[in-house]
Amino acid sequence: MSRSTDDLISALSTDLKPSGRLAPPMLRAAVWLGVLLALIAATALLFARFTGLVAKMDQPRFALEVFATLATGVTGVIAAFHLSLPDRSRRWALLPVPALLLWLATSGCGCWWSWVSLGPRGLGLGETGQCFLFMVGASVPIGGLLLLALSRARPLQPAGTAAVGGLGAAGLCAFALEFIHSAQTTVIDMAWHLAAVAVVVAAASATGRAAMARA
Repeated sequence: MSRSTDDLISALSTDLKPSGRLAPPMLRAAVWLGVLLALIAATALLFARFTGLVAKMDQPRFALEVFATLATGVTGVIAAFHLSLPDRSRRWALLPVPALLLWLATSGCGCWWSWVSLGPRGLGLGETGQCFLFMVGASVPIGGLLLLALSRARPLQPAGTAAVGGLGAAGLCAFALEFIHSAQTTVIDMAWHLAAVAVVVAAASATGRAAMARA
């Protein structure tokens, strides 16, 4: 015996519990960023090389690079929280692009200056291995917590949302790295920094697609 549409809807909706209303995305992003930046500040107080950092902060280019990494992280996280909602424009994905381009430009200028000032040493490995491992390793817990927060909104495009969030996590890790990496950035350093960002974004996209779909 077939059921009418109204009967089917009534049967499916019986005993359903209303879902909790999420806080506005800007508020959720602000709380998440506030906690994470507090942890970065505490870590910096324990491990930062303040002598080298203060000397480098006198350079406008380096100060701008630090700002660009932080801005990439913050805008990436904000964009991800907005993208996790079905009624938000996909154009939110473009929010971290200007900061990312500024990061690449300032870092590239730093590599060029290292090559000019250091000669052949400016093409050396520098602290490449440690930087790559730090960025990828630190992005795992940061990205995991971010994906957990984003999954509460049940995004319709989990892979893209997670990728933007991964970019935000990578930017925040690069910002934290500036406090413990006092050496000049070489060309190889920059290449591996970009590789670390690519790995984090790709891993976040793949993990986010699976985790958010399961949620």
